[in-house]
Order: sequence, then structure tokens, then C-alpha cells
Amino acid sequence: MAWFRRKDKNIAELGKKDIPSGLWTKCPTCTEIQYKPELDKNYSVCRHCGHHFRVSPTVYRDLLLDQDDIEELYLTVKSADPLKFKAKKKYSTQLETAISKTSQNDAINCYSGKINEKRIILGVMNFAFIGGSMGSVVGELVSRSIDLSREKKIPFIIVCTSGGARMQESALSLM
Repeated sequence: MAWFRRKDKNIAELGKKDIPSGLWTKCPTCTEIQYKPELDKNYSVCRHCGHHFRVSPTVYRDLLLDQDDIEELYLTVKSADPLKFKAKKKYSTQLETAISKTSQNDAINCYSGKINEKRIILGVMNFAFIGGSMGSVVGELVSRSIDLSREKKIPFIIVCTSGGARMQESALSLM
């Protein structure tokens, strides 16, 4: 409760300066504010406390694969809602939101590329897509990637950031 109240505002309020979004970020551990390009140069590790920020699939792809020869695989495979799952939000709505938020069809991206001139198949999961949960599409793409790597006799590497099986697909997420 204020004891005194001003009748008029005598002090002009200065408007907040516009800072481009995404230019600065705050560390959740030490609360230091960091310049985003500097954080990117440090591979998403806080220079003050060593906190590891979440890394996107494209960053993993660019860190791991030689840049001259990268092909994204299985771009047309998408999740569906065969069980018509309903909770607080419909599963189909959750999928639409995740697809628009991440610009991905599901929680995994698969690539064919090279590491130091050696051909590999790379799978990178994305925690930003419904917590990286594994639905039937993730299982299908991992299976296809393993089959392709066996067929070509090359390694398959997966970067797993999964939150577990996707409950909205029930037992289908385990197939």
C-alpha cells in the first residue's frame, strides 16, 4: 500500500529500446546475459558457468557432417492421428503446433553425409517437437535409416534427445 500518490506523472517514462529478438540470451544457471553469436561460437555452452543450452538438429548436423555433401532423407513421412486421441488438446492439434513451431514433420531428422570424407547415415532427434517423444514415424525413420546403412555398409549414428514413447499413439509408438 502506497502512502503517497502522485497526482501527475512528472517523470517522463523512456520507452524500452528495441533489441532484435534472438540477439541476446540469458543463462538459466548463472543468469548472465550473453550475445547469441558468441554463444553459438562456443557451441552453445555458457562461457561463465559451463551450462549446456539445448542444441537444434541443424546445429548437430552442421557440427557433425562435412558441409559439401549433405542430403536430408525421408522428407515426406509425417505423423497422423490414427487413434483420434483426445486429452486437454487433440493430438492432431499438438502435431500441427509442433510442425509449425519446428518446421519438421516429426521428432527426427535423418541425413546422408560424410564425416571426414567417410559416408554415414545420421539421425538427429529434436526435443522441441513434442519433447522429442518417439512416435511411429520416429520408429519408422530409425528403422529405414538402419536398413539403409546396412544395405550400403556404412555407419548409422543417432543423436538421441528423446523424452520417451509418445503416449498419444499408445502401442503404435512402439512399432
